[in-house]
Amino acid sequence: MAGSQIAAEADAPDVDDAHNTNLPEWKRRCIATYAECKDDDWQGSCYACFRYCEGQQEWPINKCRPRRGKR
Repeated sequence: MAGSQIAAEADAPDVDDAHNTNLPEWKRRCIATYAECKDDDWQGSCYACFRYCEGQQEWPINKCRPRRGKR
């Protein structure tokens, strides 16, 4: 697992995703991180990063991450 994925997982919110139990774990992480990106107004395009995550199975933390000072 890449370092960027580990960082994204460490900050992933506790989201009730019981309706996604049929999805692979990596996709559930992508969805949860996308939700955090949108909710917390991260820098970068949350949607583009979600699409990247769908293809690469890891969140591109170098492109979409919390804004400085917003932790």
